[in-house]
Amino acid sequence: MFAIVAVHLFLAFLLRQKLLKTFIRSQPIPRQSTRLFFLDYALFVGSGIGVGLFNSLAFNFPLFSGLEIVTGFAATGLIPAFDLSLDWEHHNIRHATGRGPEVFTPQTYYPQTRKFAFLASGIIIFVTFVLLLLLWRDILWLKAQSLNPVSLADLLRSVLREVLFVMGTFLGLILICVFSYARNLKLLFSNQTNVLEMVSQGSLEVKVPVVTNDEFAIIALHTNVMIDRLVERERMSRGLELARQIQINLLPRSSPLLFGVQVFGSSHFCDETGGDFYDFMVRDGENGTELVIMVGDVSGHGVGSALIMTSVRAYLKAHLLNKVDLAEVMKCTNALIYSDAAGSGLFITVFLFSYSPFQRKAQWVSAGHDPAVYHPFSLNEGVELQGKDIPLGVAPHWNYVVMSDRLDPGVLLLGTDGIWEAMNSNETMFGKKRLRGVLHENLHKSPQEITSQIFAEVEAFTGTQHIEDDCTVVIARLS
Repeated sequence: MFAIVAVHLFLAFLLRQKLLKTFIRSQPIPRQSTRLFFLDYALFVGSGIGVGLFNSLAFNFPLFSGLEIVTGFAATGLIPAFDLSLDWEHHNIRHATGRGPEVFTPQTYYPQTRKFAFLASGIIIFVTFVLLLLLWRDILWLKAQSLNPVSLADLLRSVLREVLFVMGTFLGLILICVFSYARNLKLLFSNQTNVLEMVSQGSLEVKVPVVTNDEFAIIALHTNVMIDRLVERERMSRGLELARQIQINLLPRSSPLLFGVQVFGSSHFCDETGGDFYDFMVRDGENGTELVIMVGDVSGHGVGSALIMTSVRAYLKAHLLNKVDLAEVMKCTNALIYSDAAGSGLFITVFLFSYSPFQRKAQWVSAGHDPAVYHPFSLNEGVELQGKDIPLGVAPHWNYVVMSDRLDPGVLLLGTDGIWEAMNSNETMFGKKRLRGVLHENLHKSPQEITSQIFAEVEAFTGTQHIEDDCTVVIARLS
């Protein structure tokens, strides 16, 4: 009998080797272990059917005996088939881990709970069925025996040994499956936690291998998507940091050399890049050598505003080197910006100021920008340098108007609305009155000191509250 079973199992093993290539290895990796389970279980059941038929044909065994053999193979083969599929899955997990970041997407989804419920139910049903068949057969066998007290005790011990042997065999197979199942779970958890640990340390070159079709596959897929987005975010952060450095380098770092003039500016962006800008230069004007200061604020902030900002600054500087009249400079710049920003919804406010220290004559054009504040040393408060024109990028043919005045020695303050609109936790704005107060209290300090003091006061006022807009201050000391 043992030889017959061994022959059929060997034939099943040979058939298994033939089917592995076409039926298993040709499938996506997440599906291979499941298909292998069904293949192995079918081969076990087929072996049982083969043994039963052989015994019936060769030795005239009764049909009930063949059914018992098939049931035994079906019950016993369930656990080895499951263990073989777990071993195959273990091999795939380790193999995928060694390959690195290769990722597979499961086509079907089988939760761990479903797998466990299927295995537990199958084991309980088949074990119960086998034991019932075994007990039924033993009862029939006992009825056929000539019983006396001595022989009955021996027969009962024989039945008990048989039951214990069957139960012990099933228990051993179940323990093997539990060990294999736990081993795979440990490896899957290890893959996930190792990748997450490396990601937490800043390494984004790894991926979680997806080699199952259960909850671990879903977690791994989401983890890999997260890693891809972190890589993209890091790439964008590096690009934004480079853009921020370029933008900062565009801002002047020292005051131009012109007798009787000191000027200093600073911008604080609320994002990596900003829409505020300032610049100053010395050029030959209609009243001799003059200082020109520009301060601008693009609506919004971020990358789009930063791109428009660089264009406005470049256009203004180019026109200032070729055109004397500030109104003409602003008009030409406006036409170009309108063409560049058409349809974007962006507009730009600019305050353009020129000052000739030899004649003390100032000229300015305001394209929708807040007035500059000029505080003479001889007065207790400053005066506003008003403008009346619209922002750049709104109307392409707008004619801008130059305002002019003679300025006594004092300090000029230009800025953007991020300064006076900065709010504290009570939603109270810093305000222009408080800004003028800081200017008045520090009037006789250097432009750099006044600028630093203004930003320090704004920071102290807002506290931990995040400033939602870019902040720019330019201070010019006109002697």
